[in-house]
Amino acid sequence: MEAAGRGGRKAGQGQVKNMNTAGSPAECPVCMTGYDGTEQRPRTLPCGHTVCTLCIYQLEEQDRVACPECRVSHTVPEGGQFPVSYVIEGLIRMMRDAEVAAAAAASPPPSAGEGEGAAAGAGCKKEAAGLSKKMRSFLQEQEATVVAAITACREAQSQLNQYQTTLAGWGKRQQQLEDRLLGLVDQSRSARELLQQEESRAVAKEEELKKGEQGLQAVLETLRTLTTEQEVGAAVSEVFRCTGEAEQAVKECQEGFPDASTVTTARKVNVASSAALEAVQAALETLATEEPRPQADPDSTVMERLHLIWTGSLTAEDLRSLTQPARRMLEAGRVFAVHQAEGQRRHARISLEAGQLCLHALKDHPPPRGAATLQVSEVVPPSPPCTVFVDLSWPGRAPRRVQIHLSPDTPRGRQFILLCTGQRGPSYVNTRLFHVEKKGEEGEFVMGGDYESNDGSGSSVLLPGLGEGEYRKSGRAGDVLGLVWTGRTRGENGKFGIRTRDCQDGGGCPRVFGEVVDGLHVVAEAARHRDIKEVTVADCGVLLRG
Repeated sequence: MEAAGRGGRKAGQGQVKNMNTAGSPAECPVCMTGYDGTEQRPRTLPCGHTVCTLCIYQLEEQDRVACPECRVSHTVPEGGQFPVSYVIEGLIRMMRDAEVAAAAAASPPPSAGEGEGAAAGAGCKKEAAGLSKKMRSFLQEQEATVVAAITACREAQSQLNQYQTTLAGWGKRQQQLEDRLLGLVDQSRSARELLQQEESRAVAKEEELKKGEQGLQAVLETLRTLTTEQEVGAAVSEVFRCTGEAEQAVKECQEGFPDASTVTTARKVNVASSAALEAVQAALETLATEEPRPQADPDSTVMERLHLIWTGSLTAEDLRSLTQPARRMLEAGRVFAVHQAEGQRRHARISLEAGQLCLHALKDHPPPRGAATLQVSEVVPPSPPCTVFVDLSWPGRAPRRVQIHLSPDTPRGRQFILLCTGQRGPSYVNTRLFHVEKKGEEGEFVMGGDYESNDGSGSSVLLPGLGEGEYRKSGRAGDVLGLVWTGRTRGENGKFGIRTRDCQDGGGCPRVFGEVVDGLHVVAEAARHRDIKEVTVADCGVLLRG
């Protein structure tokens, strides 16, 4: 008798802002919020325009995203993430550095000597102004090239610094494990030495990058003080040399770190050493049989590749406690749950949205290369209590989320979980709400869940004995209840209803098995839509962690 609604990819988010207002390149053109390095990273669509991660989630509809600037529609890549725009992130760092430099330059000189130096610098600029317009433009281009190379050096140094810190931390933990082991002491010491050697290699590369940056800074100062075309000719050759060396050093950093063999070996010893405290022989067998993990996407950062190599896979406990490796892989769109039934292997994307861990409905397409997978049964409860979600959409409305808490444990609740995940094959995805009962009156509710016929005429019974079990009786808005009959279908059926208005006469349904805990306004708005059959479930799933 009532239908469950389904809110947008980001519950509670507002509509997309007007795109006619020009903003800073450091801001998302949709929400006009500055990009950051976590939930609002800049992501590039295939058309070339850039939008933050949160807004792409909001714009996504049925696995497609329409660019808010050129309106070209793009298919969401496997894994659910468009590539991060490292160019924009580099530009933001350059802008911030420029702002710091401008603030420093605007501060009053602390001494007369410094004032004389500033005057001398101004004189150099006046002399440089004597160059031709074409030559000045050429110098500006060279300056931009040097600045870009400096930015790349700094980014590579930052990545190597994080890499060194991580390696040093692992080395320290490995030392602590080594003190508690007997049978694996030699292997543990070898792993620690490998980490130290890799750390030393990273330090050496960082020093090389620092020297390269210093050379680039010197070239940059020279370019800013040139006064004759003869000086320009000599300086340009130095620009080519320095930028070439810097580019080569950055490339070597990206290609050479992390060392997959070192990290994989260290990880195997770490796992084996920990397990050996309880079962030494089992740990030795794991160490002997585990194969090295492949390198990750070369376009990712050093730390992203490091964590993908180190973790390889995640556990249900990693997700529940949201460890740092788990969070990084979730943000990269590389965490999936796998389910196999009747010879068919399907995958469900697991995402982190507004602090909520969401398992989406199973799909047939495989996860992206390098994704971490675990079994659906490891993370999804077989029966209530739990919280599920459905995202409702209709023409002119982006999907919005409705969260439903299923309790107590009933056959209808168990079937609702199965249809939110698709573990038995069918799911609520692309099903429609098909009727509004008592529209505009007390006790109003919407009906849905006909995954068989999608018009209310199907029985939609996935599990037997739906009428059995102890259900609640209630007449409150937000109740999720089982239907006994709808139209041509009489008797037991698996469809559901969601009440949008209280029953004032004291009556109510005796088959209540859940309640809407967030997004009831979405269902109420759907009930007022001109045609309830246009309201579609765009996505559904289970909340694994609130």
